[in-house]
Amino acid sequence: MGNKSSSPSPKTMKELKQVLSEEYNNEEIQTWYDEFKASLPRGQSSLPMEAFIKVYNRWFEGDSANFAERVFRVFDTDGNGQVDFKEFMMGIYVSGSPMDEERKLDWAFRMYDMNGDGYISREEMQYMFKAICRMTLAQLPETHSTPESLTDYFFEHFDENKDDKISIEEFISKAKTYQEIIHMLEVDPFLED
Repeated sequence: MGNKSSSPSPKTMKELKQVLSEEYNNEEIQTWYDEFKASLPRGQSSLPMEAFIKVYNRWFEGDSANFAERVFRVFDTDGNGQVDFKEFMMGIYVSGSPMDEERKLDWAFRMYDMNGDGYISREEMQYMFKAICRMTLAQLPETHSTPESLTDYFFEHFDENKDDKISIEEFISKAKTYQEIIHMLEVDPFLED
């Protein structure tokens, strides 16, 4: 499986350290690299979507396929259908770092904006809430016991101009006010409690 004697290329390591130096030291990056390498299909240097979903499924009790597919599409920044180690680490950093809230919110918005039109629709939000529930086996609060009612609550607070879609500006602006709603959106297997 993972080969402890291998390391990220010097170029990749240098690029990662420029961004991740405050979050991860060389040893931590190496540990992530070993885990990443152990998850790769034989003969591959990057994760195709199917392998990424299998890795993601290990972190949750339920079925994470739908949610993991969205995460994969955001991690795959070059759009080649594969997540390489640099994309993987940058995705972990952006999704899990408390240090850059605006960047994290942009990442979350792109994950929820499934069709890439620059807005989150009710359908997209419901899809993601359903995916989160399936993945985490979470029970929704009594006040919002269905993905539909949770979506209504979300739109009531975030859709400032009431056009039935949420722009990136609305999302970021309201996320800073309604932290409890943003907490509902965060499903982060990379953070430790």
